[in-house]
Amino acid sequence: MHRRGFTLIELLVVIAIIAILAAILFPVFARAREKARQSSCLSNVKQLMTGIMMYAQDYDEMLCPGSRWYNGAGQTVWWVDGIQPYVKNASILRCPSEQKEDYGYGWNYQEFGHQEAGYPYAAGWCTTLAEIDYPAATILIGDRMDSTNPSYQSKRWRLIYRWWPPNLAERHNNGGNYGLADGHAKWYSKQSLSGAAGEGDGPWRWSTKHY
Repeated sequence: MHRRGFTLIELLVVIAIIAILAAILFPVFARAREKARQSSCLSNVKQLMTGIMMYAQDYDEMLCPGSRWYNGAGQTVWWVDGIQPYVKNASILRCPSEQKEDYGYGWNYQEFGHQEAGYPYAAGWCTTLAEIDYPAATILIGDRMDSTNPSYQSKRWRLIYRWWPPNLAERHNNGGNYGLADGHAKWYSKQSLSGAAGEGDGPWRWSTKHY
């Protein structure tokens, strides 16, 4: 019995179909993998917020300073050092989508614990939980800027910058994970936070609530 093989045209059609399917499916697979990392990151942020809330309860509901300060031993410490006794897991400080960095998250220091230039670093500039008007809509910590951001090398500290929207993270499907002052964690798109309510007025709290 004579067996007929593929013609050149048929072979090219099959290759074209495979190429089209690959072009469609590869981005879907990439987004799915990033979605998994986003979920893991959100869990990290939630655990960090639990540590922050525990710290606050031990210090009369006072949040630790955001930017660096000197402790009693004369050492320079940051917020991640302040909550470490409550977290006891350095691995959750690393965002799954930024594995090369030890600290993938930052503190909203411009509203909570800002150290003004020219002032000595001290354990001051703290905020009490009672001072936050909308804790369920007020960002305290979150994903720092992406390492692909042109500003990254000059602003890679353990902080986040609410006053400069281009520095907001977008590595998790065009957004980032954030911890809010009532202790819960949530994903927000970069676009939604770029125009968050309260910008430039009011109590200068980075809020997702539209007043």
